[in-house]
Amino acid sequence: MAYNNDFNSLLSQLQELEKSKDYLTIGRTLDRRFDSKINDIIKKWISNDRLSDEEKKFIDLYSNLQLYFVEYCVFDSQLIINNEDIIELFRTCLFRTKQIEDLKQAVIFVRDEQPSNDNTTEEDEMLIYLMRMLDARSLAYRLCFRDLNPPPKNLNNELNLCLTHFHAKNYLYNMNSNNNTNKNMHVSYRHRFFIGCCTFAVASFDENRGYLKNDDNKKHICLLAKYIRIVLNKKNFERNKSFLYCLRGILALLTNCVPTENWIHIINRALVNKNDDDAQQANPFNNDLFSLIIVRLLGSNIFRDTAIRSDSNDITSLVDVALVFLNKWCDASRDLNDDDDENNNDSLSSDEPNQIINFLRSSTLLGGKLGTAQIIIPYIDAKYDHVRLMAVSTLSKIMNFQDFQDLQKKKANIAEDIVKFIFEFIDRAFVQGNLKYEGISFERLLCYLLRLLDHDFVKKQTLPYIPKIVTYAEERHLNALKILRKISSSQDMKQDLRNNFELNEFLTTKASCLFASDPMMKKIIEQIRQNLLPGRQAFISYCHRDKRQCDEFVKTLEQANLFTNVWVDRSYMKDDMAYTITSAIRQSKVVFVLLSNAYCTSDFCRREWQFAISEKIKVCPVSVQEDFQRDAFDWVVFNIGYSPFYKIYKNDELQRLIKNLRSDKHEQSQSINKTTTDSAET
Repeated sequence: MAYNNDFNSLLSQLQELEKSKDYLTIGRTLDRRFDSKINDIIKKWISNDRLSDEEKKFIDLYSNLQLYFVEYCVFDSQLIINNEDIIELFRTCLFRTKQIEDLKQAVIFVRDEQPSNDNTTEEDEMLIYLMRMLDARSLAYRLCFRDLNPPPKNLNNELNLCLTHFHAKNYLYNMNSNNNTNKNMHVSYRHRFFIGCCTFAVASFDENRGYLKNDDNKKHICLLAKYIRIVLNKKNFERNKSFLYCLRGILALLTNCVPTENWIHIINRALVNKNDDDAQQANPFNNDLFSLIIVRLLGSNIFRDTAIRSDSNDITSLVDVALVFLNKWCDASRDLNDDDDENNNDSLSSDEPNQIINFLRSSTLLGGKLGTAQIIIPYIDAKYDHVRLMAVSTLSKIMNFQDFQDLQKKKANIAEDIVKFIFEFIDRAFVQGNLKYEGISFERLLCYLLRLLDHDFVKKQTLPYIPKIVTYAEERHLNALKILRKISSSQDMKQDLRNNFELNEFLTTKASCLFASDPMMKKIIEQIRQNLLPGRQAFISYCHRDKRQCDEFVKTLEQANLFTNVWVDRSYMKDDMAYTITSAIRQSKVVFVLLSNAYCTSDFCRREWQFAISEKIKVCPVSVQEDFQRDAFDWVVFNIGYSPFYKIYKNDELQRLIKNLRSDKHEQSQSINKTTTDSAET
């Protein structure tokens, strides 16, 4: 009687707690009294004793509260006030030795139990409660307990064995034999346990990082990848919660337990050689897999809207894992701008480009209506910060100028918003003791920004944050220095950067002392200083048919040492050709027009010349074709007017050109010196 009263009292408390949103109280209430009842229920179940309705209700409520408690902390972490208290409650509630041992015994029971003829083992509701309790621990360990010592290895070992058990393999084979995209396939609770729960749990433990690294795991990996492709090809798959649950587990397993160095060369070969049947057969991570994940999963309107509103933790978690999966393979190469890193041990050599990135940048995805960037960009508005960060990380790898232009039509301030968004998380990581936010290191967050700075219009948005970047550089963060170097390469920003007090003080008084013993950082500082020196650039406007003459002329200019930089499109061209060329012309002191018949019949060459005139840049017409007749083109005669005209295939005229350029440079220097002197006297 006393036992029943105690049980009913605890059951009533669980019912009240379910209505509550006070998760701190929930964590404090779920003490050993509740654990004891749950342990009794689990033991009764694995002894094949029939559970009462009240016992089922008890474990249903208890498992729900455990999972909701963790999910609240995971997906609403920005709302948490007593974060340290909550983490300590995790330790207490979820990792008590006795309950971990009972969960281990439950896992063994499920794994070793033989399917019954009446299908009751497949649809046993206890499996749902067990999966909730395991999921709660997987999420807690993954996001809060990297330092849990010791981790629950006994439970982890049993979950590992589940993945290779013949039950799990049978579910994979059954799915892979079902290629009918319109046929509804029932996924039992037991199927979900092996393919969705155990996979996610194993993927969440750091100890399992190399779980699928051996050659004898290749067939298993192929089965898992094919499972994803089959599910994502199913009609209305996003409405089947069991499919989504299993997708999350498999994607997490392929993300965390498959070493990139074992597969990236195979993937690259297959993506490059599309007609090589052997290469395609050896590669489970093929075009279809990546296309389906992007177009069908991340491109789903249901998933996108749900993740942005954060209406479902299940879908948010799946989207998060899918983005992490893409990031894993996008990062399976040297980071951009890392050519000066001496100790780079990435799996790819510098001469092997990551074909996955090239594929994601292409328009060859299934459906072809939207590119990868257009599909992923809405996720930066998701409520869950980790989804937003993973979206930005992927975008920083794959976005090109055309993507930005397309997005600016819908959102004019997209570049400003992305930079502001990244700095919000950089600031949050910087103040943490471990320099991490949402598990992402401060240095990694800086890397996201660094990748985006290949675009000049993104560089401009960093000006308000220069003092912060300088502070990070003073703390000896390498990527902060690289960001300053990248920004300082922008001609449009040079004057603003020279006028920035914090940056000027850093470069003139602090940097030399800070980095005297670090050759790499010292080198970057010198490059920043060099970038900010007043420059004298020449722009070469030429027709590509005259490449040889252009190269000879550039060599002559460089030997004469008249310009700090000679701009030729082959050396400096970026994604957006028109923007790059117009920007380069604006930043030049002289535009050399290399005239030939081919040049004068090119509309693009003519536009370069006209643009230089409109910008009031000095133009120096130079003939590179011996039989060139400028009178044959009326617009050429008009543009040249009274300007000096040189025929550089004649050595004396080439020397005259160099002499005149030296004279012009000397006069400009005298003028600058006089202006400086007058200003000083004033």
